[in-house]
Amino acid sequence: MADVFVRKESNDKSRFYCKKTFHFVIISATMGAIMFSLIFNNSFKSNLLFLQNSNILNVNRATLSFAKKNIFSNQIAISYLRRQKHQHFSKFHCTGAGNDINEWEYRLCIFKNTCYNKDTSRFEYFRLAQSKSKPIFYDSAKGMLYQFSTNNNKTGFVSLSMGGGTPFTPVIVDVTYPTKHFTRLHQLHSLFKTRFAPVNIGHGLWEEFGSISYSMERMNIADRKLVIMHLNKTANTTLFRTYYQYVIGALTDNPMVEFEAYMKSFNTKYVCFDNLLVGGHMIIFEIIQIKENHGREALFYNWRSKIIKYNGFDPNFIPKKHHIIITNKSHSVNMRSGAKRHRAIVNLKEVEIFIRTTYPNISTEVIEWHTIPFDKQIEKLLHTTILITPCGGVSLTLPMLPHGAHAIVMDYYVTDPLQGFNMGESGTMDGAFLNHISHVRKQYYQIYGRKEYEFDYARGGDARNQASIIVNMARLKLLIDNALEEMEL
Repeated sequence: MADVFVRKESNDKSRFYCKKTFHFVIISATMGAIMFSLIFNNSFKSNLLFLQNSNILNVNRATLSFAKKNIFSNQIAISYLRRQKHQHFSKFHCTGAGNDINEWEYRLCIFKNTCYNKDTSRFEYFRLAQSKSKPIFYDSAKGMLYQFSTNNNKTGFVSLSMGGGTPFTPVIVDVTYPTKHFTRLHQLHSLFKTRFAPVNIGHGLWEEFGSISYSMERMNIADRKLVIMHLNKTANTTLFRTYYQYVIGALTDNPMVEFEAYMKSFNTKYVCFDNLLVGGHMIIFEIIQIKENHGREALFYNWRSKIIKYNGFDPNFIPKKHHIIITNKSHSVNMRSGAKRHRAIVNLKEVEIFIRTTYPNISTEVIEWHTIPFDKQIEKLLHTTILITPCGGVSLTLPMLPHGAHAIVMDYYVTDPLQGFNMGESGTMDGAFLNHISHVRKQYYQIYGRKEYEFDYARGGDARNQASIIVNMARLKLLIDNALEEMEL
């Protein structure tokens, strides 16, 4: 059962109200009244009620807090045109790809006062009544455009999933905003579709769910009552249960809903959105398109901190003593049948014994991360000063390390040129992401030849995806000693 804040409207004019809590030292009753009036008149206004008993998802009832703030960036709002006082019409604004209509995969937009027509299964965009059509896009080659698509909505204006696989194009209609048979939703809504999240927590955490956090920051919006609408049905997998329990709450007080079921829960023809956030899916790990993530450091760090805080820990926690964690990658969804392992450390036991013997005064732990709940993973990482890990998805919890921690990440030997790495070089998988986790110091355990890795199965040939690393103890000691020196007082 899931409760979502909405307000149903039929023929009535829309009503708004605002609740603000003021903590002022009241010098006088007159000054207090003046200050209240000024703040009230500039506040975001909403009237959010419970939609009781909406049978949307088979999840536990979430505790929804009225105390959290809805914050939208202030915008100019001045009455000038002669129109009915409460007449609504659609608007939108975007960031990115503002001069090429075909670059829709990377565009991020907020649509205001758009409605989903349940009879036609489309989002409708309403022009101001009796207004001459105005251009909505300025394409450098095609000129001023008056529709969201140039080929009868066959391509999108934004993408609802990574890589442009799910186009989204509102239809401009020559009718006014509904005055009956509609439900109006005041809080922010986000519509998206996952691509890798059901099977890969790295992509799911940092690209797909992460993109919602990044998009809100990029558009200068925060709303703890955000409703995340998942376009397709959510998979009943361990990973999705992890997202529900440990991740989605970092974005919103509301549970994520399935779009189709959510729309069916409203007994009106139109479901209208005051603010609909779509697009903006950041490709972070794509080996063809992305070599670095310059300028995204703050987005990654803020999303990391939201997750840590939601799970009950201090994002700024600093450990007082050294602790080394070695990752035992004993499980992978990508492991082939008959393979001994997948992108692991071949001589893991030797590495463990060497570290315990060489650094007897430092506590050392070998962890199989898939056996530990996500919140406990965060707790362990926050108390870690040196993380030693293979590359790939298992290394993508690295951002949860504390400020100043070191991560020693295994490279791979390049047998197929890719992502700017040439044959015979030491390649850093996911370096495009890890290099921009600025609060953690990365050291890459480089691979220099065929004797330093072992294929995971008999006919393996791609050392990036089909081999595990044989660690040299002298070289590992050099990196650990370097880390300890840099963390020295």
